[in-house]
Amino acid sequence: MAVKWLKRRGCRCEPRWPSLVTEQNGYTMPAVPSEHGSPWTRGNDLRARCEGCGATYPGNFSIPPGTSAPFSWAREPKNSACSCEPRWPELMAKIDGSWWYGRSGSDGQRVVDGAAYEAFCRSCGAFHLGPMVLVTDQPHPFSGEGDDGA
Repeated sequence: MAVKWLKRRGCRCEPRWPSLVTEQNGYTMPAVPSEHGSPWTRGNDLRARCEGCGATYPGNFSIPPGTSAPFSWAREPKNSACSCEPRWPELMAKIDGSWWYGRSGSDGQRVVDGAAYEAFCRSCGAFHLGPMVLVTDQPHPFSGEGDDGA
């Protein structure tokens, strides 16, 4: 005797599978059925689900061409390679309206996401995409409105 819920497996929407989504690194992205899938979705072992009822899609799928990544760190900024020696000598970021000094790394008490706050090298101007340790307890004194920090 079959269990009742086994008869109703899959999408419960009408029409079935009206739209698909997948998740990558915690972000939801659109998906479309595809005969063979894509190297990206298969290689990363991604799973698609119905956006309406949440049922897991049993077939192959791909991410539609031209879909931009919903997370900013996936888009390469203009300049993210520090040209200084040593690399990343001093960083700066505007956090909650105030400028803060920092250094590259995550071995400190006040660590922030450099990419989220658009941290940059004070010497060469390269954007810092990794973690940043704030080196002071107070923002820099020139945190006035309209000041560019130079």
